[in-house]
Amino acid sequence: MKLKIIIILTIIVFLSQFQALAAGVYLGSFTPKQSESFKFSIPVQNLDGEIISIYTTGDYFRSDNQKIGSSNLKLISREDSFPLSSRDLNIEKDRLLYNQNLNLELDLKAEYEPGLYKNSLYLKDEIKIIEIEIIFEIRPWMEILNGTAQNAKIENVENRTMGLFSSGQQNILIRSNTDWKLKVMIAKENTDNLSIRVAADSESRSFVDYKSEFVNLNAVETVIANGSNTAKLSLGQVEIFYQLRIEDFRKVIAGEKDYQMSFSLE
Repeated sequence: MKLKIIIILTIIVFLSQFQALAAGVYLGSFTPKQSESFKFSIPVQNLDGEIISIYTTGDYFRSDNQKIGSSNLKLISREDSFPLSSRDLNIEKDRLLYNQNLNLELDLKAEYEPGLYKNSLYLKDEIKIIEIEIIFEIRPWMEILNGTAQNAKIENVENRTMGLFSSGQQNILIRSNTDWKLKVMIAKENTDNLSIRVAADSESRSFVDYKSEFVNLNAVETVIANGSNTAKLSLGQVEIFYQLRIEDFRKVIAGEKDYQMSFSLE
């Protein structure tokens, strides 16, 4: 009976040596259109002992359906930086803190998808464990690098069909970390049976959905393609080519016409 009492008391004393302290830090929201690093500091006080262990809950920051490696979070010490993970990193307290602050750096890439990402960081000293929940948001973004205003001349005649086609090869470059729709907008409703046909380069085709035939531009706004996260491509963008057509040039009044066409994403 005495042996049992001694064991129980020993366990109770051992467990009570560690205190669990929790806090949370919201870093803000980010729109990383290229690889970027963000530095921040967290005030930490009253760490006991000379050696501190630092580690994360798991190996990922997680949102509802996406994840980012926890090693993207780096500890900035006085001499060096260390990627963090679920494995303990033991470091001298004097190297860990600067002016009672824990200095960290978060690396983000353009391909990371929108969401609210979370992971917990732990600091363990001789008598306590401090939990710091790290939260940040990645916002959706999309952009057209060219194509917001285009000048395409519709001047090539196809005698077999009486169609009038644009010359040259016009293209649009799109970058995004989320789903998107490409719209054509014209200043007023088209009465000349103006239509557009699009295509994509070989690498972009798996990220873009479009019709291979001509699409009539009878409305002020027309969706001509849709796609997903282009930042995952090797160049970080999709390239879309397009051609314009007037179905029957005989029905169009002769002379120069300006359709004031532009492209936008939504």
